Amino acid sequence: MKQKLTHNLNLKVLAVLFSIIIWVIVVNIDDPVKSVQFNDVAIQPVNELYLKDKNLVYEFAEGNDTVDVTVTGRRSVIEDLSKDNINVYADFKEISDDNTVPLTVSSNKYSGDIDNVKCEVDKVQLEVEELKKIQKAIQVETVGLPAFDYITGDYAISLNRVNIEGPKSVIDMVQSAKVQVDVDGATNNISASVPIILFDGLGERVDLSRIKMNLDNISVSQEILYTKNVAIVCNPFGDPESGYKMTGKIDISPSEIKIAGPKSILDNINSITIPSTAVNITNQNTTYTTSVNLFNYFPSGVGAASDDFNGNVNVSVDIEKEINKVFNVYPTKISQDMLPSGLEGEIINGAESIVDNRIELSVHGLTEEFTGVTASDIKVEVDYGRYMEENGIEKLMPGTYSIPLKVTLPNGLETEQNLKVRVKITDSET
Repeated sequence: MKQKLTHNLNLKVLAVLFSIIIWVIVVNIDDPVKSVQFNDVAIQPVNELYLKDKNLVYEFAEGNDTVDVTVTGRRSVIEDLSKDNINVYADFKEISDDNTVPLTVSSNKYSGDIDNVKCEVDKVQLEVEELKKIQKAIQVETVGLPAFDYITGDYAISLNRVNIEGPKSVIDMVQSAKVQVDVDGATNNISASVPIILFDGLGERVDLSRIKMNLDNISVSQEILYTKNVAIVCNPFGDPESGYKMTGKIDISPSEIKIAGPKSILDNINSITIPSTAVNITNQNTTYTTSVNLFNYFPSGVGAASDDFNGNVNVSVDIEKEINKVFNVYPTKISQDMLPSGLEGEIINGAESIVDNRIELSVHGLTEEFTGVTASDIKVEVDYGRYMEENGIEKLMPGTYSIPLKVTLPNGLETEQNLKVRVKITDSET
């Protein structure tokens, strides 16, 4: 048996070696070793809190956050790999004084069958600076113009401040935080969710790629108001001092105002009235001027269309001293048209208000109210009806009576006289 095993031993050993060589040759022909380069493999930061705890923030220098990786191994292994199987790590705990971090690379597939995996560079450069945090009030800015005769009114926002953090060099650029609401052509209130935009001192947008905010969008409600020009009117209260009178000239400055509010309300408003109690001319003997805050008299839901209007309106009431004139009224000019039918009346001269065959009628008023007025413009009547009413008489009988006169003066003129005449009444049939 031993002789059989050792018989031709050298030949048997050579046969085994030859088989191994043949196998190696075949394997290298069918599954050779090869290298493949995977480009732009993302660098994965590790221990980022290490920098954050030091109040630092980073970014990869010049945006170089990827590397090329070369993997060497059998073709059967290499060809079954993709870039997703390659992991490149930068451990920030190993950051050096020059802000470089070493890179480590591995494969999450066939790691034991890969001959070599290597990055094109062995470290990455970081740009590191202080982390800065600020807070900004959120401003609302409208874009475009509402429809004709409409303006923007008040707005409401869900939050009015935003917390911002990022590299100090970037945060120092931030001057304002705004949201923009498109109101172009609007006729109704607007509600929308809009993004927060950061602006620098020149009004340019700040790049948000290195900035973190505690919110990206807020809800905004923007009023859209209808506008309308309306007059301002006023009726003063009280009477001037005796002997003085309003001329009727009332100056209101401004005399009209543009108001704003819901169209359904403004459609029913044609003027804003200053109540008489706000302009009291009692016992005044010269032009009376006062300032009134019109805001106190706006209807509910209505306001001024312009922010420049402070509500103050100046009211000036013209007051002048009256003059007095005496007109002669002759008995033949006194009407008896109110005498009941069937009777005749004869005014007795020299009785009651008649002196020297005339009545001296004292009239007072403003100078301009007397312009062109003559005695013929004054109507004087025997007021039989008043006499009968005051004396409880249902029917006048023939006799002599003292009867009041009714005086009708041109517009604005007045008399304080209580004039009477004596009238002899007879039956017209006798």
